[in-house]
Amino acid sequence: MKKKEKKYGLLKGIFILVVVAFVLTWIIPAGGFSSTGYTKTGMMRLGLYDIAYTIYYALSFSVDKIVVLLSIAAFYGVLTKTAAYDRVVTCIAKKLNKKVAIILFSIILAGLTSVITQTFAILIFVPFIVSILNRMKLDKMVILATTFGSILVGIMGATYGTDGVSMFNYYLGYTQSIPNEMPALLIRGGILLIGLVLFDFFVLSILNKKDKKLESSDIFEVEVAEDKAQKTKNVIPLIIISIILLALIILGFINWNANFGLEFGNNFHEMLTEDIKIGSSSSNNEFYIFKDLLGTGFTALGEWNNITISAILIVFTIILALCYRFKVDEFINALKSGMKKAIKPSLCIIGAYMLMIVVYQSTYLATVVSKILTLTDSFNIATMTLSSLILNIFHTDLGFTGWVIGSYLPVEYVDYTNSFYTMFTSLYGFDQFFIPTSMILGIGLISLKVNYKDWLKFIWRFLLGMFICLLIIFILMTVI
Repeated sequence: MKKKEKKYGLLKGIFILVVVAFVLTWIIPAGGFSSTGYTKTGMMRLGLYDIAYTIYYALSFSVDKIVVLLSIAAFYGVLTKTAAYDRVVTCIAKKLNKKVAIILFSIILAGLTSVITQTFAILIFVPFIVSILNRMKLDKMVILATTFGSILVGIMGATYGTDGVSMFNYYLGYTQSIPNEMPALLIRGGILLIGLVLFDFFVLSILNKKDKKLESSDIFEVEVAEDKAQKTKNVIPLIIISIILLALIILGFINWNANFGLEFGNNFHEMLTEDIKIGSSSSNNEFYIFKDLLGTGFTALGEWNNITISAILIVFTIILALCYRFKVDEFINALKSGMKKAIKPSLCIIGAYMLMIVVYQSTYLATVVSKILTLTDSFNIATMTLSSLILNIFHTDLGFTGWVIGSYLPVEYVDYTNSFYTMFTSLYGFDQFFIPTSMILGIGLISLKVNYKDWLKFIWRFLLGMFICLLIIFILMTVI
């Protein structure tokens, strides 16, 4: 029985949260916010049909993220069959000090997460970092914190990026750009810095204790066969692909135009898809080389989505197999062995969206938040913080929080726009550290085989310290 708890503790937590959300539809009346305030709409109880509806729509919302996971798993399924991967990982692990590695990787992951528009794109580099840390003989809880935990720090300290922020901006009518919102950006950048310093201090403080009870875990172990070791030691293809991937993530997932007014992404895309062609328009015999090769859904740099990076990963996976001379059977087996590792983490994604679909069907959270906010006559940090925490616990996507309350906040609290915006975005990331429906956390826990309860015991001190820091920042933003 104890073994099952360790294996299914997280999935139990997700199931319980979804069931609670269903039950609350029978207790709390639904409602909705508009620019004029809250309107009660009556009971919206969910029944047997709605269970099937919830699963169906959860699957549809999950598809793009599951495709990314499968693409990453397939990529590493091939990569780990080469001695080149083993050679690079071992070389980096030998050259890095443990503390330096933790700080370096956490800065990279948190910093990138804070500015890119799709968090799942960062997961491309996580198995590689996990392999390095595993070779350094670090405990798997430390590895989990350094990788997936650092990504959560980046979500909490969102500046220009992370999932849902753009839609949250849309529903609030919030313009985020350097000339207009520099003070607010600096504050959220400060939250990122404070969170990163506090988190690294916390992880490093328990590093020595964890070393005494060594327990490592590698998501993708190197499985290169002896007879292939010599011909797959060439690291040049691996290094080139890694550099190109990093460059593409930076170029493709930072919204250069909306945030910085830089139009090179759109200009390059137009030149690539419209200007480069063969044939004449007068003879109706035109062939747009890159437009046709890339496909109609391939968007400009800065506007990429999960499907875009999945397509790129698929291409790079094939290139890797060709560079390292995989036979067809070897290639298929490598894909299968890698993609199997993405199946269980995918359940976390589906479960998280199930929760969101339940509260989408019955909008009783608007009633709950309305009761909380009306406890005071004006803007209040305590009620706003509590409202944000509750909404973000039940909402998988920050954009959905904006859909629920976004039309109301800017009108009712017009003088506190930067304050409530910062509170909602940072507390969304804060919630992701402990709620079972946190997709990034769930993928990390299942991939590294860490018990959900053990993670909570590990992280609660950081959460307490970070929550105090956030409250101080919220107070200063409001009173100054």
